[in-house]
Amino acid sequence: MITINLAKMQQKKSLITITACAFLLLWNVHTVRAQVTQVSIRIPDTTVLIDPMIYGQMLENVNDSMIYGGVADRQGNVRQHLVPLLQDLQIPVMRWPGGTVVYEYDWKSGIGPREKRPTEPNLAWGGTENYQFGTDEFLQWCRQIGTTPYINLNMSLHPDHPGTVTDALEWMEYVNGKPDTKYGRLRAQNGHPEPYGVKYWGVGNENYLNNRAGRVQETDAQYALRLKQWATSIKQHFPELQLLGIGHTHRWNQRVLDSCGQLVDFLTQHYYVTSRVKDGKIQQATRTLFAPAKMEAHLAMLGAQLDSVNQQLGRSDRPIRLSVDEWNNRHSVNNGDQFTFTRQSPRRQFDVAVAAGMLNAFIRQSPHVGMANYIFPVNAHGQIRTVGNTDAYRTPVYHVFQFYRTHLTGSRLALNMQGPSIAASSIQPTIDGDSGEAAFMTDSLLYVDGAAVLTAAKTIQLSLVNRSPDKVQKVAVHVPAGYKSNSVWILSHPDINAANSENQRNAVEPLSKPIKAKRGKVTLEIPPCGLYILELVTLNTQT
Repeated sequence: MITINLAKMQQKKSLITITACAFLLLWNVHTVRAQVTQVSIRIPDTTVLIDPMIYGQMLENVNDSMIYGGVADRQGNVRQHLVPLLQDLQIPVMRWPGGTVVYEYDWKSGIGPREKRPTEPNLAWGGTENYQFGTDEFLQWCRQIGTTPYINLNMSLHPDHPGTVTDALEWMEYVNGKPDTKYGRLRAQNGHPEPYGVKYWGVGNENYLNNRAGRVQETDAQYALRLKQWATSIKQHFPELQLLGIGHTHRWNQRVLDSCGQLVDFLTQHYYVTSRVKDGKIQQATRTLFAPAKMEAHLAMLGAQLDSVNQQLGRSDRPIRLSVDEWNNRHSVNNGDQFTFTRQSPRRQFDVAVAAGMLNAFIRQSPHVGMANYIFPVNAHGQIRTVGNTDAYRTPVYHVFQFYRTHLTGSRLALNMQGPSIAASSIQPTIDGDSGEAAFMTDSLLYVDGAAVLTAAKTIQLSLVNRSPDKVQKVAVHVPAGYKSNSVWILSHPDINAANSENQRNAVEPLSKPIKAKRGKVTLEIPPCGLYILELVTLNTQT
């Protein structure tokens, strides 16, 4: 006979139910936590400085009202209404005259009396070059807006526009020579007796590319040989100058470094993200928004290469670094039958996420990245758009650069971040350049991108970018010991395709508000493509 103890069975059933409920509760807590990006900040013992030159810019006559009709009029006169806007950006360095234009640029045509300067076709970009905004005009303009000039040399890749090392040395003497030298005397005769003292000079530009507008392509061996000849001669005459050699792939860079490692101070890299825009809306946005991660993987790979070379060359005290000489998010706009590249597509909220993502990568890859130059400051992808001859407005990207330049300078901080992510293998990033040879740094990429800076005033500036095109991302920032939350700067819009325009100049504009931590955490909800920058201050700071 079998006796059933109903009381025991009921007790056991209740215990199972309680255990199951507890498990589900813990599972739900874990799931909720997993849906929130957790951010912890670590202040390292060793300081890693961020060079403010990563917030640099570039000028080039690309026939899109960038120089002529942009920073200057067709007669080369500076458009004064833009000067305050440019000054407010505190641009640390400005590259000129290009870019692709350097293959045909003759510096001697751009000095002296303006009425004697020639007008020539712009082979690279169409239109004309009248040389009215030449060397002296550029350098005077740099002084006016408060930036450091960086001049790129014509390395004679166009058979109709030769540029020899002698031409380069004469240009340097014109710019930096004393008034008693041949070209220093000529500069003085042109009304500028004092040397300009330009420190940064680029030797060539994208010499690895195939034929464009008649220019000649070079191999890594050919460029390395010529760079050694040019750089050796330049250093003999002007040993104090900083030279930027062309960077490209890992193999190209190794060839250049093996030949010229003691002669150059930077290797240049170019990266262009691409967005397809149809009916004013970005297509396949994820491919664009995660593209900066692909660039960063390449920068990290090249940075490791530089570490090895600098150690071998004994250059730890003056290391060779990378300069991202050209970067932007280019738009290809659908015109009905196809997508066509244009510089006239306005900067939109999704460009904010891309620009901030690129800048965050430069911060994280400091000190290997020592310079970067966005194209361009005015019109043509620019941060400022002109209206007529006396008016202008700020694009959304302007606000990104202005805030980063004034707040995210100092030392790099380490972040530990966990949260919702996307498989790296599912992304086909739309980015031109050499990043394709590098694998993503991780198998999965967080939807929230972050970088943190410790400023000279000991504040912490934490940049957080939502790389999701359609989902709000919740973030919990764990405030480090000795700090408290102070404010958050926000640049976002409900529509990731929103842009400023002549008639709606403040459609996308920043706002700042105070924010307080609760139980040691700051909780944020970042909209798609939104940029939030959290400021933390020391506990003894009066706010």
